[in-house]
Amino acid sequence: MNRRYALGVIAAAVTALAGNVAAQTTKSIAGTYSPVRVEAYGDKPRGQMILTPDGRYSIVLSRAEIAKITSGSRTKGTAEENQAVVHGSIAHTGRYTIDDGGKSITFHIETSTFPNWNGTSQKRPLSLKGDLLTYTVATPSAGGGPNDVVWRRVK
Repeated sequence: MNRRYALGVIAAAVTALAGNVAAQTTKSIAGTYSPVRVEAYGDKPRGQMILTPDGRYSIVLSRAEIAKITSGSRTKGTAEENQAVVHGSIAHTGRYTIDDGGKSITFHIETSTFPNWNGTSQKRPLSLKGDLLTYTVATPSAGGGPNDVVWRRVK
């Protein structure tokens, strides 16, 4: 009986350790990603997410098509041109952590093109299946309800 008990304890410990090995970490998700699906930016979003193994990140996202600024100067767009850029893009950088045993990612935003996010932290449910990384944005910068953002690891 004691032998069965000991074997049961060992089996439970091995199972628990195996579960922890499969959990996501900053090292396991580190890489460069391209957007697959981002509701706010249409059918073919453009951009990139870089996650470094030491916990730094950078995200740039935009619609596939944003009209050029007629003047050719970023600082001299018309009100309509500037509005199209703001509505069609977002960028933010900072640090990230993997939390809840690998089930969420928290972006500690240092700077963003949406200044209301500067200095904030946003925890988002996370999943990684093969090359697809998905997280859920609970409070999108454009308003509206939660939505999933899907990224594919660049090889």
